[in-house]
Amino acid sequence: MKLSGAKTMTVVPQYSRLTGLPYLWIRTAAGPKIGFGHLRRSLVLAEALRDACRPVFLLDPGDCWSRTQLEDGNCSFYCDGIDQVWESLPEPDAILIDTRISSGLDGLISAAKTRRIPVISIHDLGLNRLPSDKAIDGSVVPMNPDSLHPNTQYFTGPDYMVLDPIYQALSLLNKPIHQKMRSVLINLGGGDSARFYRKVLEGLKLWAHEIEVIGVPGFSSWGQEELARNDWTPLHFRWDGRNIPQLLFGADLAITAGGISAYEALCAGTPLLTLAYDELQQITIKTLSSAEACIDLGLGDDLLPGDLAIQLSRLEADIAKRQLLSRNGRRIVDGRGTERVVRIILQSISNSSQQMDRGRP
Repeated sequence: MKLSGAKTMTVVPQYSRLTGLPYLWIRTAAGPKIGFGHLRRSLVLAEALRDACRPVFLLDPGDCWSRTQLEDGNCSFYCDGIDQVWESLPEPDAILIDTRISSGLDGLISAAKTRRIPVISIHDLGLNRLPSDKAIDGSVVPMNPDSLHPNTQYFTGPDYMVLDPIYQALSLLNKPIHQKMRSVLINLGGGDSARFYRKVLEGLKLWAHEIEVIGVPGFSSWGQEELARNDWTPLHFRWDGRNIPQLLFGADLAITAGGISAYEALCAGTPLLTLAYDELQQITIKTLSSAEACIDLGLGDDLLPGDLAIQLSRLEADIAKRQLLSRNGRRIVDGRGTERVVRIILQSISNSSQQMDRGRP
């Protein structure tokens, strides 16, 4: 488990265009309130693009959560204030924005447009919609056409959901659905999910099956060790934040929140029960449930452990339902979203580089 640290170092690399690689600025953010999905997506894309460009992350000065993850991954980042970025770094060939924090974005986009630098933005459910050149929304929920920017090119739907490329490989494997469920993986996001984890574990305990239960601890510390010390008999409960894709694929059931972890479970073909942190996640979950791709557990704050135990008993007795959930999930998410989004970004960089070679007006 990676916990936030008290580091204050700012890494501003010394760039040279002699490398021949174009630059990509990535504006993102993470934290317990806004979640870690934006940063996770940005890191996946940066890794996929590393051989084709030089990714540089633009952070708010106080974003210790993103900074810690980027330092651990040896990524280049800048966090001395977005207003000074044009004077501090060489101009990029494209800018990627994936954050729900709107502060400074208008100025960044305006400056990019003046310089004819393309801006690509990534959204969830159309939130924080921006006047970017290209907008990507991998949500299963259709965007409202009345609220689209007229000069923005949109790429929408789960075909553009950015996941770790390993999920594309897992989606091609046969997913066994066992008659008897033997393991459950719980992934409720990177922030403080204490109140939800306790309810889920109590529901599993009421179900009263001797079963392996693996919890993904997330990125922040909220008492995981204390929770693990409780007596969850007959469950065999443990925390494990390593090799999450393999653990998810090997599990007979996944219980997740309604963010990226839900899409990962769909792609892996693991039958999914999903709870919502808020009304926005509930929109996603209801859409997936109507497509028979998950079991809707409703808002996490309203979840009753006894109701979860009932759902588990029903699924245990209905292997056909679990097979249906697995098939439908994979039909919705094929795991190739990162590949498609990378192509969009590279095309934007290519167009920008050609303009730079000719001399931007």
